[in-house]
Amino acid sequence: MTPAEEIALLDQLSADVEAQVLAAYQRAMDLMRRGIPPRDAITRVMDSFTGEFADLMAASLSAVLQRSVGTESALAINIGPVSLSRKLYAEAQDVSNIVAGIVQRNVRGYQDARRLALDLFEGYGFREPDAEPLQINPDNPKLPKYLREILDPDPVRRKMATAFARLEVDNLSTPALRAAYSELLDAIDSIQGTVGRDELEKTLKTAFFERVRYFAERIARTEAHRAYSQREAQILLEDADIEYVQIRRSRTSTAPCICDLITGRDQYGLGRGVYPKKVAPNPPMHPFCRCVAVPRLDLTGRRQPAEDENADQYFLNRLSEPIAAKIIGSRDKLARVQAGESALAVHNAGSNPVYRIVNLEQAANAYSATGPR
Repeated sequence: MTPAEEIALLDQLSADVEAQVLAAYQRAMDLMRRGIPPRDAITRVMDSFTGEFADLMAASLSAVLQRSVGTESALAINIGPVSLSRKLYAEAQDVSNIVAGIVQRNVRGYQDARRLALDLFEGYGFREPDAEPLQINPDNPKLPKYLREILDPDPVRRKMATAFARLEVDNLSTPALRAAYSELLDAIDSIQGTVGRDELEKTLKTAFFERVRYFAERIARTEAHRAYSQREAQILLEDADIEYVQIRRSRTSTAPCICDLITGRDQYGLGRGVYPKKVAPNPPMHPFCRCVAVPRLDLTGRRQPAEDENADQYFLNRLSEPIAAKIIGSRDKLARVQAGESALAVHNAGSNPVYRIVNLEQAANAYSATGPR
């Protein structure tokens, strides 16, 4: 598989993941609209999504590795310190708790609105004439907490404020007061059932769809690229005609990260991002990384120059401090590198062991021993 083919596969994988997550979100919303409790709905949907996502990962890994990878093998891949199956289970629990909490707060917010309407109605005679009407907005500390939470969306706030204003008109007669109170309750029911429901579903789409999409796409792209890079590392290591490789960054990458240093420093006097193949940092360097190692046959036969131990400092010192700090991870880490520590050692020290950057030889040996992790 060529780098271009792998990029096309990753792009298709992202599109497939997004379609899967959108379908799962729509199934979850359908269950909740039918009265299934939110926590049960999300759990049911995520149970199904786990199998579907594992099938998608298995197909992608099979294409990358050019050999069959079963669903069970895909679920056993380590994502950080745990398997993919356990990672998906934990994510399902987190998402179900978040969604259930949002729905519960929403329901309680409308309960508070009805309670507030009753308080205003029963205490209306004690309201001072010409007093300021109660401000129906999320910044008013006089409102119950859960009512303030549902007032965040502008359409809900506008409609709720209009409905409450009818009850807070000076000199209402008793019949008019009762009518205003009844209208306010009807308005609250209407708001909850129309614009409020739409705004709730927008919030739930962020809580479920956006979160799960990012979570699943991060795993899918990173692990598929890791498998590809490990297999390529084995091929490069076994090819005696290849002595040097260059680590190249994806043209779509823009945010400063450790890849800037790896692809930009001249550590061996061979050019930016060029390394003797055994010691070259092997992608991915971080989640979503799309860097690749490409052979430099034009350098074959050249005597390996000595390593420049100051290459990290030289590269980083040419940049502004904020950019250099983003590349290495923080200002504290930058200070350590500028004091003489290896940039990769500093980076790896703060990373999960499973995600530490390894060199090409280590990646190839790991692949030969166990297959993609």
